[in-house]
Amino acid sequence: MSPTTIRFLKVGMAFFILGTLLGTLLAVPFTRDFLYKVPGAQWRLAHTHLNLAGFVIMIIFGIAYHILPRFAGKPLRSEAWAAAHFWIASLSTAGMVVGFIVPAAAILLWAGSVAQLFGIVLGVVNLWLTIR
Repeated sequence: MSPTTIRFLKVGMAFFILGTLLGTLLAVPFTRDFLYKVPGAQWRLAHTHLNLAGFVIMIIFGIAYHILPRFAGKPLRSEAWAAAHFWIASLSTAGMVVGFIVPAAAILLWAGSVAQLFGIVLGVVNLWLTIR
């Protein structure tokens, strides 16, 4: 596997651990009550984005970057694009989660959302050009 594929898979699993931990903290009454005292924090949305954007999307792209070029019988169109996509996806997901938890950092939510869209488009175009 390429280093980028491994990064997608490992960081995806790390986001899953964080998302599951946050979900557990939200399920336990003592910690839930403590977390909900933070004004403006949107813990459920942070939990959802850790699991969906952080885990599911990262794992899907990690597997796609490994499998689709093999199915197509040719190399990935651009390893550099895949590496850029990894960093965009990782940082934008983290930024979005911080933006949900820290109201003063709401700009990270907006910027992370836009960057996430850009990263997904970059990844899809890279894979599309590989399999066409």
